[in-house]
Amino acid sequence: LRLLLWLVHLAVERKDAQQFPESGFQMQDALTREEALKGMTIWAAKSAFEEHIKGSLEAGKLADFIIMDVDLLQADMRTIRDTKPSAVYVGGQKLK
Repeated sequence: LRLLLWLVHLAVERKDAQQFPESGFQMQDALTREEALKGMTIWAAKSAFEEHIKGSLEAGKLADFIIMDVDLLQADMRTIRDTKPSAVYVGGQKLK
């Protein structure tokens, strides 16, 4: 999970953990937050021709997902890397 959050930060901000370079690296290639999250969910499932069983929360699909305590579409990008999930579900069952 931590790696995925780092990838969201890198794809959107185009900076390392020390916020370098200041203006981002090749910002013309940056993704929006929504594009970064879709790239790890529905677009990843579509690239594997598995969108009928995963990639979105729908009845009948596999249900492995996390609930975050912050809104990844609104949170300060510098804090996203260290955000922890408030709940984790595997196969539709909440892990303890």
